[in-house]
Amino acid sequence: MTSTFNPGDIVAGYTIESVLGVGGMGVVYKAKNPQLPRSDALKVLTTSIQGDGQFRERFLREANVAATLDHPNIVAVYSRGETEAGQLWIAMQYVAGTDADQEVRSGRMSPARAARIITEVAKALDYAHRRGIMHRDVKPANFLLANPEDPGDDERVFLADFGIARAFDDAAHLTTDGSVMASIAYAPPEALSGQHVDSRADVYSLACSFFVLLTGRTPYGGLPGGIAAIAAAHVTGEIPRVTDRVPHLPWALNEVIARGMAKDPNARFQTAREFAAAATAAIANTGPAPQPPGQLPPPGPQSWPPHQPTPPSGVLTYPSGQFSGPYPPGPPRGPMPPQMAAPHSPAAQQKSSRKRRLVIGAAAAAVVTVIVVVASILLIGKPGAPAYTAQSFTHAHGSTEITKAPTAVAALGPGDADAVLSLGLQPVAIAGAGTSLPSWLQSKITGNPSVKDTVGFIDTSAIQAAKPDVIIATGEIDDATYQRLAAIAPTVTQPKDTSRAWNWQTQLKWVGKILGRDKDADNLIDQVSSQQTDLKNQNPRAAGKSVQVIHVSDDGVSQTLTPSNAADYLSSLGLNYDAELRRKSGDSSSTRSMPDLGKLFLIHSEVLVVVRTDKAAGNGGAAGLPYQLAAYRGSMIIVDDPNSVAALADPGGYLATEYLNANFVPLMSVIR
Repeated sequence: MTSTFNPGDIVAGYTIESVLGVGGMGVVYKAKNPQLPRSDALKVLTTSIQGDGQFRERFLREANVAATLDHPNIVAVYSRGETEAGQLWIAMQYVAGTDADQEVRSGRMSPARAARIITEVAKALDYAHRRGIMHRDVKPANFLLANPEDPGDDERVFLADFGIARAFDDAAHLTTDGSVMASIAYAPPEALSGQHVDSRADVYSLACSFFVLLTGRTPYGGLPGGIAAIAAAHVTGEIPRVTDRVPHLPWALNEVIARGMAKDPNARFQTAREFAAAATAAIANTGPAPQPPGQLPPPGPQSWPPHQPTPPSGVLTYPSGQFSGPYPPGPPRGPMPPQMAAPHSPAAQQKSSRKRRLVIGAAAAAVVTVIVVVASILLIGKPGAPAYTAQSFTHAHGSTEITKAPTAVAALGPGDADAVLSLGLQPVAIAGAGTSLPSWLQSKITGNPSVKDTVGFIDTSAIQAAKPDVIIATGEIDDATYQRLAAIAPTVTQPKDTSRAWNWQTQLKWVGKILGRDKDADNLIDQVSSQQTDLKNQNPRAAGKSVQVIHVSDDGVSQTLTPSNAADYLSSLGLNYDAELRRKSGDSSSTRSMPDLGKLFLIHSEVLVVVRTDKAAGNGGAAGLPYQLAAYRGSMIIVDDPNSVAALADPGGYLATEYLNANFVPLMSVIR
C-alpha cells in the first residue's frame, strides 16, 4: 500500500504542496524547498516496498545515475536521503507543465510537435549514451513538457526517470499493473528475449514512443492475449505502419519507424539523433528517409487529402467518398517486412536462426505465462485480418443487411462519430448537434470542415451527396427520417433489444460489429478499463467517496441519474455515485429536473460535480450559481468547459473518455 502525504506535511524538511503523480515505485510530490524560494519534485519510495532491498537499490540508483548527468533536456537531481520513518526520497527539478503522454491523450499532439519532442529527447539520450548510461524506460510519460515562459517560446522538453526498474529486469515483477504494461509496450526485442542490450535499445523505445505521439496508440497495443501477446509481437511481430492508423501522415514515416523498430539492433539507426533527424525530415517532406537494404521502394507524390469542393450545408464531409476508408491513396499496400535488417550471409542467417531459438528459450525462462502465448504465435503464425461476413442487423426500425465491409460511413451524431473514428475509419459525413464538433473528435478528423446544428432535423440531401455505403444512426430518430436515410444507403440504428444499458461501450461494440472490427472494439474497451484503474490508483483521495452531478442551465437545475455516462465515468475513477439517484420507471432520460431548488440544501454527497451551461458560466468559477449551493460543505468540482460538458453527456465514447482523463481528472485535486 502507498503511504501518501497531504498538503502541509513536512517530509525531510520539504513542505508538501500537492501530488504530481503515482508510479510503481513511489509517489511524486510538488514540495516547497526548505532553504530556497522554489518548489521541487520530491519522489518518496512506496511504503509497501520499503523492505525490498532490490527496489531500494534501484531507487537509490536513479538518484546516483541522474546526479551524474548535466544536460538541459534531463531532469536534474538535487539531493536524496531517508526520512526518520525510513522512507527513501529524491529531490528533483520541478517541471511546471505536462508530459507527452497526457498531451497525446488530450488530442493536442501534432506531427510537427511530436518530431520536435523526439528531437529534444534524442539529445538527452545521446548525451547519456556517450557516458555509458542507458535510460531503459523511454516512453512518452517520461517526456516532461515545461510551459514556455514567453508566449513565443517553444516548450522545453525534459527526459525523466533514469534508472527506474523495467518490467523485463526481473521476471518476479512481471505483472499486469499499469506501470509494467507501459514498459512492455516500448520494450526492445533483445531485452525481452534475454540478449545483450546496449544504447540501441533506447533507440527502439524512442521509435515506439514516436509511433504513439503520431497515432495515439502503442505499436502493439490492444492485441488479444495481453502482456504475453505484446511481448511476442516485439520479438517476432510485423512492424506496424503509422499510415494504417493515421492515413494522412507522410508515407516516409513508415520507413523511419520500420528502421527505428528493426528487430536486429544492427539494422536500426545507431543513435537517437539519427532517428530524430530522419523523423523530422519525413514530416517536413525535405527528402526521403534513409533506407536500409531491403526497404520498400519510396512512395509516389503525396496527394492526401485531395482538394474537395465545398459540401452541402448541414453535414460534415471528409476528403472524398473514394478515399474515406482507413488507407490513403498512394503506394500499393504490400506486406511490410517483419524487420529492416541488412542481408546476411548463409552462415550469419544460420547464426541468426540459432539466436532466435535462444531468444524464445530465454523468454520462457523469464516468465512462463508469456512464453505459452509466444510459442503459440510462433507455431500457428499471425492470422490475417478476417474477411467481412455478410450480416443482418435487427434494430429499432427494422432489419438491415450489410454484405461487405463499409468504407464510406455516415455517422449521425457525436457518439457514432466517436465510435467510427476510434475504430480507425474516417467518416464521409457526420451530422452534428451544435455548431461545432467537440475537440476530441476534431483532433481525429482530416481537414477542418464546419458543422451546422442538426438538432431536430437531419439534412438527408447533404448526407446523400457524401455517398455513404452505410449510415450509422444510434441516436433517437423517427420512422420517417429512418426511411429517408435507408433510401440513401443501408442504415443501422440502435439495437432492438434495449433491455441492457446503452452506453458508449455497448455502442462501440455495436458499431464495431457493423464495421467488421469487433475485436478492435473489445481491445479499446479493455484499454480504457486499464487506464481507469491506473487513474483510480493515482487519485486515492477519491476512493469510496460519494458523488453526484447536477446540471445548471438558464432553464433551471437538473440531477444526473445513474446509469449514465457521467455516473459511469465517475465510478470508474473510484467514486461512489449516489444510489438515491438511480433511474426509476418514470424517468425518460438520464436527468431529472429539480424545480424545488430548496432541495439543493439537502445534497449530502462528499463530492459534487456542477456542470454549467448557463450564461454566467466561465473559467470554472462559482459566480451565478444558485445561492442554495453556498451551504454545500463537500468538495465541489465545477465543469463549464464546453468540451468537458459534451464529454460527460450521453453516450460518451472512447475518445470522450480519453479527453476527460486529461482534462477532468486534474480538477479532482480539490477532493479532500
